[in-house]
Amino acid sequence: MSTSTPKNATILTEQKSKSNSPRQNDDDDECILDKHLFEESFERASADLEILCAAYPQEISIFVQPDSSRNCSTEAEERDNDDVLLMNHHHMEHYQIPSWFPLIFTLSLPSSLDDVNITCQQKFGANVTMEFPAGYPTQKPLQVISYRISPSINKEYIEKVVSCVQKAATESSGLYGGGQECGLQCCAAALDCWNECLTRQQEEHENVQNQPVTDDHNSFITEECKHVQRPQDEIHWISADKTLVDRKSVFQAHVCAVHSDEMVKRAVNQLIESSSKIQRATHNMYAYRFVEKTKDGKVLVKHDNYDDGEDAAGSRLAQLLEMRKENGVLVLVSRWYGGIHLGPKRFAHINNVARDLLVECHEKGLLPDTEKV
Repeated sequence: MSTSTPKNATILTEQKSKSNSPRQNDDDDECILDKHLFEESFERASADLEILCAAYPQEISIFVQPDSSRNCSTEAEERDNDDVLLMNHHHMEHYQIPSWFPLIFTLSLPSSLDDVNITCQQKFGANVTMEFPAGYPTQKPLQVISYRISPSINKEYIEKVVSCVQKAATESSGLYGGGQECGLQCCAAALDCWNECLTRQQEEHENVQNQPVTDDHNSFITEECKHVQRPQDEIHWISADKTLVDRKSVFQAHVCAVHSDEMVKRAVNQLIESSSKIQRATHNMYAYRFVEKTKDGKVLVKHDNYDDGEDAAGSRLAQLLEMRKENGVLVLVSRWYGGIHLGPKRFAHINNVARDLLVECHEKGLLPDTEKV
């Protein structure tokens, strides 16, 4: 069945695997779907996706697979072609729902309540990528496959949104004993939850601004402000010249010297805002580790990590920094998903590109020579 989406709906292009199978799961070989078994499922799922595009033309982006005859001779050419296809799809006047599974789409969320006249894609706050799997809605519910959030926004907000989506999907799957379409309910629940979180954030910000100013100006200079004023806090990112490509997924590492939690936040924001390509990465997971000494001479190792929707990826980067006893280092790995699941292999790629860049930077003296702790 061939259906179309509204003119304003955005299409994000996803690479097609070398085989003719529609999807490859994490642990098995390519999964061949019997069209006779899932024909009714596809009709219901594609109709649900079309309804979503009509209801949220600015917020919904559909992942489609380009013509398999399109070949790229180099990694750089392949990534450049991805960008061209993405731009061309934005200028097309007629969009097609994919002709078969997988049916994957992304719901974009704005960065603030003030972004009324700006599309969510232009003012990125967060997004949730979901899928109507084969068997939807009677056998399998809508599934959340990844999510991202801007480093400047509390990551608890996106976790609440994902929880709301999963709850709505679970409730719909149990309706009438057979499961009902739930795309609209899930996206509405996500947007309502997100707007509530942004409202709370805005209220908290206004309360801080309304605090009375005292004569003791120095009492309002926080440690964060002091760090901003220090000239040695300049941020210098080092990105790997080479990327790792596996089945259309691309991995690239970035490293930066840091010495405070506040500096980590600024560094991550700066890197993502500096590149539209990094902004479009499916995941930007990171970890950091540095040492602070207290006034009484005690040594504190401060560390944390962030998955950005790639479960356990941040903790694996943190383990890498711990094993290498890195001090004063922030490492971030960007992954552009290529349409084929890599399974556990993806974690090896994430750690390998991060380790290779760390080794290269230390050998060339590009990172500060700090004491290993």
